[in-house]
Amino acid sequence: MSQFLKKNILILLAFLLPVALIVIVALSTYLPSLFISTKYNFIYSSCSDGRNYYPYNCDVYLQKHYTVENGKLTVLSVDLAMDSNRDGIPDFSGKYSDRIFLHDTSKNESREITPEEVKTLTLNGLLTSPDGVTVSSHYDNNGGSFFIFGGGSSSFGYYLTKGKNKSKINLINNTDQYYYQNNFQFIGWVLPGRN
Repeated sequence: MSQFLKKNILILLAFLLPVALIVIVALSTYLPSLFISTKYNFIYSSCSDGRNYYPYNCDVYLQKHYTVENGKLTVLSVDLAMDSNRDGIPDFSGKYSDRIFLHDTSKNESREITPEEVKTLTLNGLLTSPDGVTVSSHYDNNGGSFFIFGGGSSSFGYYLTKGKNKSKINLINNTDQYYYQNNFQFIGWVLPGRN
């Protein structure tokens, strides 16, 4: 066996070096996301216009409808007939139905909460948590590297990020009809930590 290894060391190295490189790249890509954590939960909102899966301007509606002031959630009324660019078409279509969720970052789970529960929470409206973690969106287009291997796939999701590292967030809506990349609105981090 050792005689075989001595004679074929170059062939063995030619095989093992690419495999080792792939393992190193995979570890450097996926390992850091396992260590992203924050001691803060957050709340977010989602909406539907009751007619289709992709509600028009839902994200803008949610931005105008919810804000954090003095550590508390403030709900503002939104004029659905508003036409800010004066093109004769309202900025919003229909009546929106919105929902609020609490995301537990330790379990990576969300649950819908009532307006009464929201009133008991102290919130920080900044996008970055006090310990430096941010909620951000990311679009992956994993097109095939080589023409012969096909078109690949693409996906959109929300992530906890810190520096260049990211960890996917499991939103409550990512499998039901209300979820769409433009109907998620981060509201704020729950203070003083986990509630």
